[in-house]
Amino acid sequence: MTELNDPLTSLSAHLKAEGLLAPELTARGDMAVSTPEATTIVALTHSQGAAVTLAADRRASAGHRIVKDDMTKLFLADRFSAVGIAGAAGLGIEFARLFALELEHVEKIEGRTLSHEGKVRRLSLLVRAHLQLAMQGLAAVPLLAGFDARTGTARLHTFDATGGAYEERLCAAIGSGSDIARAVLDSQRSRAETTQEDAHTLVLEALAAASRRDSATSGLRGEALPVLVDIDISGARFVSADRVRHSAETLA
Repeated sequence: MTELNDPLTSLSAHLKAEGLLAPELTARGDMAVSTPEATTIVALTHSQGAAVTLAADRRASAGHRIVKDDMTKLFLADRFSAVGIAGAAGLGIEFARLFALELEHVEKIEGRTLSHEGKVRRLSLLVRAHLQLAMQGLAAVPLLAGFDARTGTARLHTFDATGGAYEERLCAAIGSGSDIARAVLDSQRSRAETTQEDAHTLVLEALAAASRRDSATSGLRGEALPVLVDIDISGARFVSADRVRHSAETLA
């Protein structure tokens, strides 16, 4: 059986060792690099802590310029977890893609799904491997949410640019509008009794509040409504556009 602590059990490490992974980006310290930035991601546990809902706005910006208003920032990592990304969009999307591939790789080798703690360690190592880029201003940070079959609860982890992982008990937010969004979620004191439908409304309310003060966060107007993901004992899944639209209309 392969030892998961062996760095070469990482799929990305294998690809890099074989020369099949694109070389890491490098930039001179005096070179200004403008890349699309992705914000804002929020997550809220509900249903007595047995489920979690993630939500992400759709805007990508570069400085004061809006690059895209229909960007997807939430990705299913495996059957019971999802990742949201904020920061340098291209790098964050690569994090999510490689993370999903690594989880699939480990499951095929070990014949079992990696534990939630194992997923946290994997994602932490992936972020840490790009620390040099973060020091050059090309940083992306993920938010990991998943259902832990061992405890029967939903769990949340945020990460910093060095790969540090931090568990969040009730809610989490990352990105440029995170402070405002988190304040909205923190103001709700009956979170343990919150239903899934209530959670959908609350995370959308948090994004809407962030969009009113943060130009890099899109709101609830227009065609590109936020993307939502639900995770519970049944697995991780995207919320249908119709349900998102219905919840958004209650806040209009």
